[in-house]
Amino acid sequence: MIITVRLAKRRYKMSLGDLVYSLRKVTRPILRGLLWSMRHVRKPNGLMLGRNVRMLSAGKLRLGSAVSIGANSYIDCSVDEVVHLSDGVTLREQTWLQCRSGLNPPGQSLHIGERTYIGPFSVLGVSGPVVIGPGCQIGSRFTLSAEEHLPGSTGTFTDGATSRTGIQIGADCWFGNNVTVLDGVTIGDGAVVGASSLVTKDVPAGVVAFGVPAKTVRQAIQQ
Repeated sequence: MIITVRLAKRRYKMSLGDLVYSLRKVTRPILRGLLWSMRHVRKPNGLMLGRNVRMLSAGKLRLGSAVSIGANSYIDCSVDEVVHLSDGVTLREQTWLQCRSGLNPPGQSLHIGERTYIGPFSVLGVSGPVVIGPGCQIGSRFTLSAEEHLPGSTGTFTDGATSRTGIQIGADCWFGNNVTVLDGVTIGDGAVVGASSLVTKDVPAGVVAFGVPAKTVRQAIQQ
């Protein structure tokens, strides 16, 4: 027997075996999320937390419903504004979200839209403002760095200043594994970025881009 269920803001067709698997997978994360919400005086909203999730500056964290954060993730929300994870956002295991490094100035803000999925071992460096639109599918080991290092008085980059332009990713984008996006980049709605690409310049909406550096190769949907 196949039934349709709605989980984490998505619809799935599932067999009885799928239901048993899902219950075993989500029961403990849901309980951890409930306990975290109670400790931080938050209204329970279906948060799912894996084991050993560390959160800093949680007062700046705004959570939609059915957000999932995988085991062994590091979530540093030290920003001037807020870190907003919308309904159904998934951050898989060992995600590293860093909004501040040491005593350097805090980052500005992060907004991740509804139903966006970010794969395991991803690194989100939020110094300038970062927006990731709804419905994005992002593979494992994704790296995002909203900051550019500049040479200092000695001519080296180790003691220099930084600039923080920010990164904007549109809705319904798809990223393969091991993609890196650098500061100042805007990626349009529906873009596809191939695995192991380095995105240094803007990617228009609705195109396929890949390479080091990433370049547009064709439209995402062929007519």
